[in-house]
Amino acid sequence: MDNKILINLLSFLFIPLLSCSRDNNDFEEYRIEIDTQTKDTTIKENSDTIIIGKKDTIITEKQDTIITEKNDTVIILKNDTIISESTVKDTLICSHEKYMDLSPTVSNAQGAACYDKYFIQGYAGNSAMEIYDLESKKYICKLDISTPTPNSKIHVNSMCFGNQRFSSDDFFPLLYISSGYTVNVNGSPCSFIYVYRLCKNINIDQTENFHIELVQTITLKGFDSWTEGIPDNDHDALWVKYEPTHSNTGNWFASFQMPKVQDGDIIINENDATKKFTVGIQPFISSNQGHLYYHDRIYLVSGISPQTQKLALIIINTLTCSRELVLDLTEIGLYDEPESIIIYKEQLMIGYRGSIFKLNILSNNNNYID
Repeated sequence: MDNKILINLLSFLFIPLLSCSRDNNDFEEYRIEIDTQTKDTTIKENSDTIIIGKKDTIITEKQDTIITEKNDTVIILKNDTIISESTVKDTLICSHEKYMDLSPTVSNAQGAACYDKYFIQGYAGNSAMEIYDLESKKYICKLDISTPTPNSKIHVNSMCFGNQRFSSDDFFPLLYISSGYTVNVNGSPCSFIYVYRLCKNINIDQTENFHIELVQTITLKGFDSWTEGIPDNDHDALWVKYEPTHSNTGNWFASFQMPKVQDGDIIINENDATKKFTVGIQPFISSNQGHLYYHDRIYLVSGISPQTQKLALIIINTLTCSRELVLDLTEIGLYDEPESIIIYKEQLMIGYRGSIFKLNILSNNNNYID
C-alpha cells in the first residue's frame, strides 16, 4: 500500500520529514514524494541540465530567461518578470527487512562498526565487545577491553573504523570509539575518542583468534558531552559532531586532520578545525546515536523511544553543509531504539539491540549510497 505525502522545504536549515504508512514490518515498500533542496543540485528541465548554485544567487542566464534560487524554490524570470515558480519533486521508495539476529552475551548494546565481513558490537561501559560474521550470520566471540583513563565511564555511542593500521600487516584498520561523556581536566570540559588496535590471527586448526588493545587517546578539549568522532577515510580526516558549550546553536560538525597513531596521545581544540559548519537546532526532540562517514555524507541514527522522541535516520551532506535527509523510522515500521549504522557491501544497515535491519532508500534525484 503506497501513501504519497508532499512536504515543503522552507530553507536549507529545515528538514524534509518523511512520512508514510505500512502494512507489515518486512519486505514492505513505502513510496514517498517530497520536495527536495535545489541548492547545489542538478535539475533536468526541458531536457536542459541546470546547475543550481547558492541561495539567492543568479546561477545561469540564457537569452532573456534567468533562473535563480530563493527559499529553495526554482524561480524562472523573463525580463525581470516571474513566469514560473516551482519546487523540485523527488520520489523515495523505502523498504526494510531484518538481515540477522544477534545473540548478545552482554547487555546494553550501543555503537557498532563493520569491516570486511565482521560486525563489531560495542556496549555501554566499554568493558567488552562482541564480533559477528555478517556472511554466515553467526556469533564469533566476546573480547574484554581495557578501561581507558582519565574517563573510565564510556558510552560507546559511536564506533567507526578508520583507514590507518597500527602495523602494516594488521588485518583490521584502527577502531575509533567515542566516549560520550566528559571529564573536567584543568578547568576545561574534555571529551575523548579512544583508538583501538583489533587483531585477527589464524590458528593452526584454521580457527580465528582475536585480541584488542588501546593504542591512542584523542582528547577533545573544550567539547561537551555526546561529542562524536567520525573518521573520514576519503580525506584522511576526523569529523567531530558537537554542541558548543559557549552558544546554543545546535549541532556543529568540524573536520580535523586525522592524528597519526605514531604520534601517541594527542589533544585537539575547536580552533584546530580545517572546516566547520552547523546544521542548526534540531526542530524535534531526538537523541543522537551511532554515526558513520561515507563518501561526503555523515549518516546517523537518532532517538530513544517513539513515545517521547522521533526515531530517525539523518543524513548530513558535508559538501553542502546541510541536512540532506531525515527519515522517520517509525513511519516505515521500525519502532525500536536505533543504536548503530553501518554500510556493508554498499547496503545501509541499522543495528538494534538484538538484530540488524537492511534499509533501502531509492530516489529519482539522489543516490544516498554511492
